[in-house]
Amino acid sequence: GGQTPAQSFTPPGIAGYTPPTPLAFNIKRARELLAEAGYPGGEGFPPFTLIFNTSESHRAIAEVVQQMWKKGLGIDIELRNQEWKVFLSTMHEMDYQVARSSWIGDYMYPDNFLTMWRTGEGNNETGWSNPQYDQLVTDSLSEANSDKRLEMLNEAEGIFLEEMPIIPIYYYTRTYRIDSRVKGWNPKLLDNRNLKYISF
Repeated sequence: GGQTPAQSFTPPGIAGYTPPTPLAFNIKRARELLAEAGYPGGEGFPPFTLIFNTSESHRAIAEVVQQMWKKGLGIDIELRNQEWKVFLSTMHEMDYQVARSSWIGDYMYPDNFLTMWRTGEGNNETGWSNPQYDQLVTDSLSEANSDKRLEMLNEAEGIFLEEMPIIPIYYYTRTYRIDSRVKGWNPKLLDNRNLKYISF
């Protein structure tokens, strides 16, 4: 569907905003960190579970992650599929070890992607907390100077990517097969359309 690997949490294409230094795949460093933690080659690493909600694409992602961690790090993980309502409850209660989740912004501005990770936010279902991050994001909301506001959000995202409470995988895309005779079908961020403006 044209998805691209995520190298930040905020997506590309936000006017005036460039996310902090992109994340990089570094299996050698991952193995070094695992060994430093006392699990060389994944030996003795405690078992854990990755949960995901019912969807063939979500299952495929979970299986690839499982294979990559086994092959690259020697870590075994269990996969567990959950129906949507159970999954939402599990996430809300933070009764999981690793979960495949997602976020689609309501509008294209960094705060729509970064406010959710403040301490106590309803969508922050990770338990992650950082006072400096919270302060930067909160202060940015009342900053009148747009350049300064974007700088604050960029600094906050840098903290977020450094501490990595999540692992970004890819940026969503929308894929359609539309007859060329369809008129009035325009790209929309949330994909919500008033069908009275669409004709054939």
